[in-house]
Amino acid sequence: MQILFIHQNFPGQYRYLSRYFAAHPDWVCYGVGERDNVVRQRGLIHPQVKLLGYDKPPPVPEGLPGPAAEFTAQLQRATALTRVLLRQRQRGLDPDVIAAHPGWGEHFYLREVFPRAKLLFYFEFFFQPDGPLVGFEPEFPVHFGLASHYRLKNAPHWVALDMADAGISPTRWQWSTFPCEYRERIRVIHDGVDTVQVAPRRAAVVEFPEVRPGLRLTAEDEIITYAVRNLEPSRGFHRFMRALPRLQWERPKAIFVVVGGDEVSYVRGHPSGRPWREVLLDEVGDRLDLERVLFVGRVPYGKLLDLFSITSLHLYLTYPFVLSWSVLEAMACEAPVLASATPPVEEVIRDGENGFLFDYFSEDTLVARAVELLEAPELRREVGRQARRFVAEQYDLRSRCLPAQVALIESLLGR
Repeated sequence: MQILFIHQNFPGQYRYLSRYFAAHPDWVCYGVGERDNVVRQRGLIHPQVKLLGYDKPPPVPEGLPGPAAEFTAQLQRATALTRVLLRQRQRGLDPDVIAAHPGWGEHFYLREVFPRAKLLFYFEFFFQPDGPLVGFEPEFPVHFGLASHYRLKNAPHWVALDMADAGISPTRWQWSTFPCEYRERIRVIHDGVDTVQVAPRRAAVVEFPEVRPGLRLTAEDEIITYAVRNLEPSRGFHRFMRALPRLQWERPKAIFVVVGGDEVSYVRGHPSGRPWREVLLDEVGDRLDLERVLFVGRVPYGKLLDLFSITSLHLYLTYPFVLSWSVLEAMACEAPVLASATPPVEEVIRDGENGFLFDYFSEDTLVARAVELLEAPELRREVGRQARRFVAEQYDLRSRCLPAQVALIESLLGR
C-alpha cells in the first residue's frame, strides 16, 4: 500500500501521521513539499519517508489584484507539484491514499494524476466574508475589498471539498466554519500532542545568549511568556504589547519572554511593510524596561518546551481562528495559561479548571488577572496539573488522535 502526504511545508500537520506509516511494514510512505522547506525540516521527518520536492513557484506578474495574484500563485504551485508527481508516477508512485492540506492549491490536479486514490484533506479553516474572523477586531475595520478577498480565499477549499473522500479538522469550532452541507464528510480529529515528549521539565535552565548574554532562567524566576509563530494582530500581539507597560509596572521583577518571528502568517501585515514588533515598539517602547523584555524570535522546539515548563504564566491571545499547537503544548508542560475567551480557545480551556480566560478586548482585565494569578502560586500549580491531565485525556497523540486518524484512513480503504 502507498500513502502520499502533500504539504508545502512538509511535514506540517503530518509530522506524526507520516512517521506512523513510514514505520509500518505494509505501507510505502511518500512526502512532498516545497523543496527548500523539505530540506529545512528534514530533522522532523522519519528516515523511511520517500521525500519529494518541487521548486518554489516564481513570483507572480506585477500588477495583478491581490486575489488574482494569490490564485495565480496557487495554480503555479499546483503545476510545479503535478510535474513532480507525473515523473514519479512513471517510477511506480501510485498512492492508495493521498493526505493533503489544501491551503496553497497544490491539490488542484490530484484527481487527474491519481484517479483511483482516496483523497483525505486537512480542513483547517474556512474564511467567511461576514465573520467570524473578518471584522472581529474594531481596530482593523472591514472594507469591501477585504470581505471579497476572503470569499475568494476559499477557492482552494471549494476545490478540495468537491474532490474529497473525507476530511479532518482539528477542533470542533474550526470544523463548524465549513459549509454545513460538507461537514458530515469531515471528522474532528486533532493532530495530537506527544505527551511523552511534551512534558514538564522542572529542572530546565533556559538561556538566550544571542539576546541577553549571561541570563539564566529557571523555575525560580518570575517569567511571563508569549509564544506564537509570528508576532501579528491575529494572535493579539498588539494588545499584549499595549498591556506590557502596566504588567511590567505591577511585576517589577518579572522577565517577559516573547517568542515569534517577524513575518506574516495570517490576515495582514502592517501597511508600512514594517514588522509589527517594530511598529508596536515605536508605540509603547518608551514606557518599557527593555532589559526585562526578551524578543527571542523563533526558538528550537526543545527550548520552547523548556520555557513552557518553567514559565510562571503563559499568555495566549487569538482572534476566532485556528488554534495554535503551542497552547496545548504549554498546557501539557503544566504551564498555567491565561488566554483570551475566544473560539476555539474556549473549546480547550475551562476558566479556573485547566487554565484561565479573560476578555480579549480588555487589556485592563488581562493585566488584573495576570497580577492576581502571579500572587497565587498554588492555584497556578494545581491548574497547570489539571491542564496536563486534560490534554493527556483529550488530545494525546498515541492513545487518541493518531489511532483515530489511522482508523479513518483504513475506513477509506474499506478495511
